[in-house]
Amino acid sequence: MPNNLHQHSRRRFMQIGGLGALSLFWNRWLQAESSQATPSRPRARSVIMIFNAGAPSHLDLWDPKPDAPDTIRGPFKPIQTSVPGLQVTELLPNLAKQAGRLA
Repeated sequence: MPNNLHQHSRRRFMQIGGLGALSLFWNRWLQAESSQATPSRPRARSVIMIFNAGAPSHLDLWDPKPDAPDTIRGPFKPIQTSVPGLQVTELLPNLAKQAGRLA
C-alpha cells in the first residue's frame, strides 16, 4: 500500500482547512441574514401549478412565435390574452381570459 503522506503540502492543508472554516462561517452568516428578513404576508389565497410532463410542446401552448417561419411555428394560431402584449395559442382560450391573474 503506497503512502500518500508526502504528496500533500502544508499550503494545501491550509487551503482546505481555510475553506472548511469559511464554509462554517458562511452558513452561520446566511442563517443570521435569513432570520432578520421581514416575513411578508402572502397575497394569494390559492395556487394552481401547471406541470406539463408529456404534454404538447411549449411552442404549441405558451410561446406561439407568430413571426417565426412555418418550420418553427406550431400549427395553432396565437390569440391575445387579457394582458397587453402577451399571447398564447388558441388551445388555451380560458387561460387567455385569466392571464392577468397569472404570476
